Amino acid sequence: MRCEESKKYLDTYIDGELEAGLMLEVETHLSECRACSSLVLLGRRMRKELRSLGRVQAPDHLRRRVLTLSGRGRRARLVAAAIAVPLAAAAALLIVLGPPLRGGSDDGPVAGLLDDVVQRHARDLPMEVKASDPAEVSSWFRGKVDFPVVAPALTLANASFEGARLSNVQSDQAAHMTYSVDGHRVTLMIFNPRAVALSGGRRVKVDGRDVLLGHRHGYNVAVLLDGDLAYALSSDLPESRLVSLIRSIH
Repeated sequence: MRCEESKKYLDTYIDGELEAGLMLEVETHLSECRACSSLVLLGRRMRKELRSLGRVQAPDHLRRRVLTLSGRGRRARLVAAAIAVPLAAAAALLIVLGPPLRGGSDDGPVAGLLDDVVQRHARDLPMEVKASDPAEVSSWFRGKVDFPVVAPALTLANASFEGARLSNVQSDQAAHMTYSVDGHRVTLMIFNPRAVALSGGRRVKVDGRDVLLGHRHGYNVAVLLDGDLAYALSSDLPESRLVSLIRSIH
């Protein structure tokens, strides 16, 4: 893939809405192209700034403009209008529009699991064991949890292991690990899913394995169900990036 083609997909890639085949092509190009990688970092920074503004009161003239628009193409015209208003007004416009539509739902019994996993990630708790090699912490968990722990090495560019600690997911014990990926913190929770509600949610097949996807409180979550264990990744990275990370868990 060349830069001209890659740039057509970068916004969709950053938003985590690119289909799997194209996602892999774009990521391959990004691993080799510093210019396009810089555009991705800029796009993520802009989105982060928008989120940090919180809820903003839309100006009266923007509200009037929204109310006068109707029919097909309304969303496209609103987005085009946002380019001409200040950043705070653009944030208010996003509040009016709401999040992009996605298939499935993060509500129902699985919502409790997603909320719990995201809460562990958002608290950024200190690690009890710090290491650069995930193999170093596997033995540390022996006798502390009632299942074997193999800390995955996320074999992707710009991914590194940081440490681990004991934690829990709802009422079940869990191995809690952190990674740095593209400068973003990624939390991995490994637990036995027998005691948690996993019904509902959006599910996809990744390399023949069931993966549950969710978005809670500004963070994306991907939960891999692999035999008797569940691997839950949470981060502010795009959903497509989490799916790539899931692929490296064996």
